[in-house]
Amino acid sequence: MKPSFAIFCTTALLMGGCGSSNRMGSLEKTLEGAVIDHNGNAVNASYALNTNHLLLYFSAHWCPPCRAFTPELVKFYNQNNGGQLFQVLLISNDHTDQEMQAYVRGAKMPWPAVVYHSEARKILNNHYSGQGIPRLVLLDSAGEIVADSFKGKTYLGPNHVLEELAKLLDERERDPAGLSKATGAPLATPEKFKRLYKIDGFGSGAAGNMAFINGKVTQQGAELDTGVVVENITGTYVEISFEGNRYRLKPE
Repeated sequence: MKPSFAIFCTTALLMGGCGSSNRMGSLEKTLEGAVIDHNGNAVNASYALNTNHLLLYFSAHWCPPCRAFTPELVKFYNQNNGGQLFQVLLISNDHTDQEMQAYVRGAKMPWPAVVYHSEARKILNNHYSGQGIPRLVLLDSAGEIVADSFKGKTYLGPNHVLEELAKLLDERERDPAGLSKATGAPLATPEKFKRLYKIDGFGSGAAGNMAFINGKVTQQGAELDTGVVVENITGTYVEISFEGNRYRLKPE
C-alpha cells in the first residue's frame, strides 16, 4: 500500500536524538507506572513492550490527518494480530487528558497509551517526535528504530511504516521460529505443515477429543512425525508443536 497522507499537523514537539538510550530496557524504565490499557486501567510497562515490534503512535484528535489515519491503523491492528505479533503505544498530543480519553474511545483504539500527565509522555515526545503528526515510529525488540514516518525533514507518512511492519510480519510467517517462545501464542501455520497434515474431521471418545489427520484417528499427545506432537484438539482445530513453537491446523 502507498502512503495515503501527504499532509500532517505541525506540533511544538522537540526533536530528539537516536543514540544508545533508544533501548528497550531504558524505554521500559521510562514507561514504568505510566502505561494504561485502552480502558484507562493502569498496566505494567511490559504490557506494551513484550513484543518483537512496537509502534509508537504520536497522534491527536485535533489533527484531521490523524483522525483520518487512525481507523486505518485500527483495521491493520485487528487484521494482523495486533497485541500478539506487534503492539501499538499511543503518545497523545491532545490538549488535555479528557481529549485523549475521548479520542481513544471514539476511535475504538484497542492498544495501550502513555499516561497523559506523565514525564514519560514528555520524554517520548522529545526523544522520538519530529515536525508533525500523525507519526509512527517502529522499534524492534532491542528498541532500535526500524522505520519512521519522517526521513530527516521529509515526511513519508505513517503508511510507510505500516508497509515496513507488514514486510516483517510476512517474513515472520514464512520463518516464525522463536515467536511463540516469546509470546506463548500460537503462530501462523507454515504452508509445509498444511500440506503434510490434512485435518479431515473431529470426534470424541472415552479418551477425549480426537481428530482425523491424514485419514487416521489421532489423539492428544500423538507424535505425527519426529518432533511434531499433537498438543491440543478442539472441535475446530488441532494444535501441534514443533521445536518449541505451536501451530494450529484446521480443516480445509
